[in-house]
Amino acid sequence: MKSLVRAAQVVVVLFGMSLALPAPGEVTLVRDNEAIAVVVTADEPTATALYAAEELVHHVTKATGVRLTIVAESDAPPDAASRVYLGATQAARQHGIDIDSLPREAFVLRSVGSNLIIAGREDEQDPMDPRNPNVGTLFGVYEFLEEALGVRWLWPGELGTYVPHKQTITLTAVDRTEAPALRFRELAWGRMRGILGGGKVAEEDARLGFSPDVARNYAEALSVLLRRHRMGGMDVKPPTGHAFSGWWQRYGKQHPEWFMLRRDGVRGDPNPNAVHVDICVTNEELQDHIVARWDGESVLRLGPVDRPGRCICDDCRAWDGPQPQTVPWFAEMVYQTDPRAANVFAGVTSDRYARFWKAIQEKARERNPDVLVSGSFIYENEFPAPVTGIELNQNIYAEFVQWQDPHLRWFPMPEEAHAWVKEQWLGWQRTGLRMGYRPNYLHDGYVMPHFETRQSAEFFQFAYEHGMEGARFDSLTGQWAVHGPRLYMHLRLLNKPELEIDTIRREYFSAFGPAADAVRRYCDYWEDYAVASMPRFIEWFGDPHPWMRYRSYPLHAHRAFPLEVFAPAAALLDEARTKARKDPLPEYAQRVEFLQTGLKHAQLTVRLASLFGGSRNVMPAQQDEARKALADLVRFRKEHEQLYFSDLLWVTNFWERPRLNVDAFFED
Repeated sequence: MKSLVRAAQVVVVLFGMSLALPAPGEVTLVRDNEAIAVVVTADEPTATALYAAEELVHHVTKATGVRLTIVAESDAPPDAASRVYLGATQAARQHGIDIDSLPREAFVLRSVGSNLIIAGREDEQDPMDPRNPNVGTLFGVYEFLEEALGVRWLWPGELGTYVPHKQTITLTAVDRTEAPALRFRELAWGRMRGILGGGKVAEEDARLGFSPDVARNYAEALSVLLRRHRMGGMDVKPPTGHAFSGWWQRYGKQHPEWFMLRRDGVRGDPNPNAVHVDICVTNEELQDHIVARWDGESVLRLGPVDRPGRCICDDCRAWDGPQPQTVPWFAEMVYQTDPRAANVFAGVTSDRYARFWKAIQEKARERNPDVLVSGSFIYENEFPAPVTGIELNQNIYAEFVQWQDPHLRWFPMPEEAHAWVKEQWLGWQRTGLRMGYRPNYLHDGYVMPHFETRQSAEFFQFAYEHGMEGARFDSLTGQWAVHGPRLYMHLRLLNKPELEIDTIRREYFSAFGPAADAVRRYCDYWEDYAVASMPRFIEWFGDPHPWMRYRSYPLHAHRAFPLEVFAPAAALLDEARTKARKDPLPEYAQRVEFLQTGLKHAQLTVRLASLFGGSRNVMPAQQDEARKALADLVRFRKEHEQLYFSDLLWVTNFWERPRLNVDAFFED
């Protein structure tokens, strides 16, 4: 796709007022706060074209105060100085744009005299559906808005939409065809997507966080933000998952020999209802059953169960590569016995599973020579790269998930661990399979200002440069006022993985106007804190299962972020707000106050967590104080929920209620 896009770039794009190269003409939309252009759609425009037109007009209005007129092509005024043609118009066809031949999600930006054409594939499907590939016209409008107007979408809602104010919008000659660099791009947002689809906010969650109406409004704003960042391509993402979870319940009684042999000599699991029981991949009868139950057409999924620990039978062990004699200090859980799987083998089984995927593929090719085998996830026992030189192929797909040891799964991580993770990516890439990226580290941080932007972005770009065809992050926790720079960084990289990290950071900070430098120093304060605290975060959480840090965060937030560390950060935001208030535009100060809301929310959360003291329950002597702390926290959330500073459904439904026993503090 990248080579196609680069080959299609005919002329270097010169947006804005640049006149560095002579141009045959220029397109002016607004001059001196007067509308010059009209927006033109086909006489029977698609839903995508109409939505794209509204998005263009909305942002031009925010930039200039001038609303452009949208007209059908046959009604376009003949005396219009400039026209912006959107979608499958006659003008696009007359100027040689074959929309139907464009790649999926691709668009053409082409100036013709004083007119501009923005066109791509489109249809009547919902333009907001991430599985809809026919949104090229909409993506072209977003590209124009970013490049010509300098629009930046920082977080959901109008305050998070930064549109520099202009009196004139002019661009020079352009002829450019482009498509997203990655085939698929997603930050998983299942909970909010469920609300958007008609799901309800549980009463107990509404008490603590989002009111139902605000939750739906936030979900709508979130869907808009993600599409503006060109999230999508999910129609071509190979399906993944833990293919054999639940098989023990289904087949264990009749075929115990299909399942892993444990150290105690038992096949499978003593519990007949156990879900995550791995299989004996070398059992040929099982292999034949896997292929026989496959429909012969869809992707054949072979992802291991969602738990470390594999079969120790002689045949399976014979498929493994040699275990290393020296284990890296940061990867002990990968190579050694995991406490969660004390009765099974938890060493490295990468070569074993690679051989399994290939063996199943060879059997499946007898029914369908083009079968795509999805090995699903490269993590836990299969995370280290194979060492026996096994050769896979482009009809085998898997997704790289850094997991297991706490030093490997979270950013920032030790530099030697970061280098080692890169080596594992390269090792898997050398086998010849197709690779996607599906990390979990965005789970981390709870509602605390715990984030970084550089190391994770560097690895993302490394993966892109070494074969990553797409990425799906699990998950978007939506803590915009404390994780904003990290979330914005990833949204931008998913759409444009070649952007410089410092460029993306400057984009984010520019939305704070005269407070940009103070906000940068504020964010750097927390990034430096995360790096300096890296070895201690594991100790602070004091959890017997440190790999589950993200789930334990509500219990240990006060250890990770004692109240005294907030004072220097608060001072930086006070400085930023003072500078922002000197500007006549109120939005700069409002964005600083948005960050202050997130910081205050973190402090209130730490206060409550300290009263629980790492337990699910509060000691009787502190119950009155805890009840007041919870009331203060909930009151603050309700007062600020419409800012969308935090996804308060995620916080209450996933983080807090399963961990903190707060029900006792709500009086009837």
